Amino acid sequence: MTQAIISLIVLAIMAVIFVTDKLPLALTSMLGAVFLVLAGVLPVEKLFAAFSGSTIVLLAAMMVIGSALFHTGIAEKMSDILVKATGTSENGILVATVLVSAILSSICSGVAVVAMLLPIVIGISMKANISVSRQLIPLAFAASFGCNLTLVGAASNVVVNGQLEELGATPLTFLELGKVGIPISIFGILYFLTVGKKFMTQGDKSDKSYLMEFTGQAEDKIEKGFSTPKAALCLVILAVVLVAMALNSPKFPMYLVATVGALIMILTGCIKEQEAYKAIDWSTIFIVGGMSGVSKAMDISGAGKIISNGAVALLGDSPSKMIVLFVIFILTVFLTNIMMNTSTALLVTPLFIPIAINLGINPTAIAVAICVAASSPFLSPVGSGTNTLVVRPGNLGFMDFFKPGLGMTLVVTVVSMIFIPIFWPL
Repeated sequence: MTQAIISLIVLAIMAVIFVTDKLPLALTSMLGAVFLVLAGVLPVEKLFAAFSGSTIVLLAAMMVIGSALFHTGIAEKMSDILVKATGTSENGILVATVLVSAILSSICSGVAVVAMLLPIVIGISMKANISVSRQLIPLAFAASFGCNLTLVGAASNVVVNGQLEELGATPLTFLELGKVGIPISIFGILYFLTVGKKFMTQGDKSDKSYLMEFTGQAEDKIEKGFSTPKAALCLVILAVVLVAMALNSPKFPMYLVATVGALIMILTGCIKEQEAYKAIDWSTIFIVGGMSGVSKAMDISGAGKIISNGAVALLGDSPSKMIVLFVIFILTVFLTNIMMNTSTALLVTPLFIPIAINLGINPTAIAVAICVAASSPFLSPVGSGTNTLVVRPGNLGFMDFFKPGLGMTLVVTVVSMIFIPIFWPL
């Protein structure tokens, strides 16, 4: 049995466990990665490589910064202001959440955006006495589809654009993705206001004890009240972090910016050291770490190429251009839900762009399809850090993502199939 087949079998078993919810997501993710090491598919030195990687550092640092918004009283103040503006209706709060999340993720890391908005959305939901769980899925999804508004919205966009340029095709401009990203964002909001509401978690599944701890409202918290100096300082630090992330300088990568921001928060007393430790959700860290190992195994073993080559073989010798676009889009969506967006982009772009050129298809259209599809990890909680961040606060399982995610995937697919050929003729 080849390593690729072993990887696919392990992935299938993990998918079954995810769906049936027999084991915690973090445990399943780590078990899958460990088994792939024992089976000789994943090099042992790669098993825990993600835990010293930039993604884990970014996640942990932004969790600390997000929690500091609560401990300085900013989240509560912002919640009061937003509740006055949106009212206490679920729809009003949902629209505000999706809009802010999508807009911010067009210039900042989606993970950073969710981590920053998470305490505010939790505060608004608790203030308005509506389900916390139901607000977190739109927050996470908007941070993903908002990446399609600009070229720097996601690392996968930059990867695809770089490959496009290397292959001699015309690269995308900064705002060009917005031609399809704006319609996706509009229809995404409409989806959650209509059909999507029916598929979201019914009632409130959120872990109240965890939320009390996260928001600093646990019984052992004795320091209450709003500190204006600390709140102002916290806002300044947050603003500097977001601006530095938006600039995306190679000298100051996002994980370094977030780490410095978190350390300054602790040093200035915006959040205490022990509170910072508690703010880091280790289940989220292990989900990301485990799935990074599985993703690496899919790449190393060639399992990802087996899937992509199989799709290419199904197209035949002279397929319709629209069918090629559709198959590439769907395959990329599938892979991004198990391999994460950057890994998926690195795998499929050098494979599909040359095929498109050989078939006489506009390579830019295929590149845009890959960008959008790679930013559509709506089917599982492990497809993106934006999803895993909301798992613990919302106490969400696999199906809590899959049900609304299937509809969201359909919306993004239909909108893309309509607008991509219009703006980038095949």
